[in-house]
Amino acid sequence: MNEQSRLALGQPRSRPATADQEPLHWLGRFFYGATVLGLGTFGIYIVLRATGATHRNFEQWHELVAGLPMPSASDWIANIGIGLHFVMGTILVLAWPILLSARIRARHRAVHRWTGRVYVTAGFLAGVGGMSFILTRGAYAPAASIAFAIWGSVLASSAVMAYVHARAKRFDLHRAWAIRLFAMVLGSWVFDLEIRAWNDLTGGIGVGKGNTFGLFDYGILYLFFVPNLLVAEFFIRNQHKRLALPRTLRWPLVAALGAMGVVFAYAIVMVSATASGKFGKHLLQAVVG
Repeated sequence: MNEQSRLALGQPRSRPATADQEPLHWLGRFFYGATVLGLGTFGIYIVLRATGATHRNFEQWHELVAGLPMPSASDWIANIGIGLHFVMGTILVLAWPILLSARIRARHRAVHRWTGRVYVTAGFLAGVGGMSFILTRGAYAPAASIAFAIWGSVLASSAVMAYVHARAKRFDLHRAWAIRLFAMVLGSWVFDLEIRAWNDLTGGIGVGKGNTFGLFDYGILYLFFVPNLLVAEFFIRNQHKRLALPRTLRWPLVAALGAMGVVFAYAIVMVSATASGKFGKHLLQAVVG
């Protein structure tokens, strides 16, 4: 892509990575690749478990899938709502590389445009479906119902705003809201990664026992999406700027991001590729029986 095309699409000027920036460049590629792989396995897990293809279906819509009687309207709303959340959520976690690809956006505008329409529709319906379940059944605790309702509201509103600004050809604002939408999508996956990493690396400090809630149980209700949104906001506000860190901070930043990368990779493997992992026990059953 030439420089004029890049600027027309609202992208910053391309600059070759310097020697100091090279480690950050490769760390960025690592996090991107790990996210592609991790979200892909998460999407497959949702499909397998939601369709009952593995040993245990999602409890939230077991009644609908099993054809059990649902005596009240709230039962129907809860089951259909959470089913909508699962189906639309699968689209959200699998289709994002197409939507965020600068190459596709530049060379295949129709693909980007139609994928975007499907994506924002899925984002809105996933948020509405999840909130309908919370309003009729509630999450596993009142505090969780509040946090998940906030997350679902931001998810759905980000989808709506991304569509509205795209229709109005306000592409900088459209891109900003699309980034916020993806930050919320990441939260549904990061939630389980953070829980597994915390339990394994700290021995479960702050995790309640039985029906009790510990400090970590309250914290994770917001840690799975608020930090994502803060990082997204920083990126949105600085995407056209070239930030220069003092030399004394570059290597500490590289070390901190490297440590985060190790924990990130560990959590992905343990959750997705082990028999004790929330996703892994379903994925491995599908692979090895």
